[in-house]
Amino acid sequence: MSQGGFTKGLSRPARPGVDDLDWFEALRPPLPFVLDLTGLAAEVATTAGQRLKGGERVAVGVGSRGIARISDVVAVVVRALRGSGTVPVLVPAMGSHGGATSAGQVEVLAELGVVADELGVTVDASMDVEKVGELASGRPVYVSKAALRCDAVVPINRVKPHTDFRAPVESGLTKMLTIGLGKERGASSLHSAGFGAFAGVLPEALEIVLRAVNVPFGVALTEDAWHRLYSAEVVAGDEILERDEALLKEAWEHFGRLPFEEVDVLVLKEMGKTVSGAGMDPNVTGRFPGDPLPAPTAVARLAVLDLREDSGGNAQGVGAADVVTERLRAKVNWGSTYANAMASKTLGGAKLPVVAHTDADALSLAVESLVGRRPAEARIVAMVNTLEVSHLAISAPLAEIAEAAGYEIAVEAVRAEFTDEGRLVRIGGLEFFPE
Repeated sequence: MSQGGFTKGLSRPARPGVDDLDWFEALRPPLPFVLDLTGLAAEVATTAGQRLKGGERVAVGVGSRGIARISDVVAVVVRALRGSGTVPVLVPAMGSHGGATSAGQVEVLAELGVVADELGVTVDASMDVEKVGELASGRPVYVSKAALRCDAVVPINRVKPHTDFRAPVESGLTKMLTIGLGKERGASSLHSAGFGAFAGVLPEALEIVLRAVNVPFGVALTEDAWHRLYSAEVVAGDEILERDEALLKEAWEHFGRLPFEEVDVLVLKEMGKTVSGAGMDPNVTGRFPGDPLPAPTAVARLAVLDLREDSGGNAQGVGAADVVTERLRAKVNWGSTYANAMASKTLGGAKLPVVAHTDADALSLAVESLVGRRPAEARIVAMVNTLEVSHLAISAPLAEIAEAAGYEIAVEAVRAEFTDEGRLVRIGGLEFFPE
């Protein structure tokens, strides 16, 4: 064991599963598509004109990470609200993210490309909340005082499968209004019910929130399998629960997943909150931070090489990995990570896996720790992150399956390119750490 982590010994002539592994690049090319936001702008303007009065202050709730073109959508909504005569105010609606501090949440918005000064609006990132009711269980429901200070709230969020539970309504406008807008205290209160209860908790909490604040409408987004903005629609406040449920079904139809039922080793270049609320989407990795849920792919070993810079050191979800690198470990802000783990009540997601000194050591360790599978037979997948499921590097045993699933497979096998120090540079056209 070195000071920097587990090392396999770089002086060895070969590292099984690393130096001698044949990789094949697999690509699933997307159809040309760019969502035109002109219709959204017109729809927001029309709805605002019908449901809001001139001069009213409108809290624009923003906060979920990793949403495609979120800065464009927010800009469209802000311009349309201002054009209708209202006064938009940015209100971070992200629970405990940003280290559960006002400054941290403003920083998260900036990382998303949502900057108040550039939009010509103010931002109210206060973490203060007010109790607005109780669930039948007695758990309090909280709402941001920043939102309560406004005349109306317009949430903007992506509807997608959640990383921790299954229910008719998962991630979407409902969750943003009940948990995101509740800041750290509200998120912690509702999460204490346990994800298994969320099918009932979220609708019940939404009813309480909608009695406390005026939500004339929200903006619901969905993405396709290539992590592109697929739809953006205005949803009336009294139809949010119904539309969240319908859009979740559509989101599942477009969800990007691996085409394999079993993978021996999955290697991710990076993880982070801008990739998934769980750092890496369990619906792709099959590694859930809490109780296991049905997943299309079972992964025997999961190695993660880096933490994205725009995650602000929040490595919540890292505990799902088996091996990480010293590069990743050195970037973790444990205070921010633990705050997220506490708010979501998923402490396992903040555990530290085995730390490998280099990328080569991480891959070698993952491959050589397999039980009942020789390196040459291992089903191995490497990818940038769990959003990028359409560009893979795979070992030979998976090539036929990928091709049957619509991937284009490179004819020539390649070897992974490592530096002498064990840094993974690239595998074919899939770049990892070129510098």
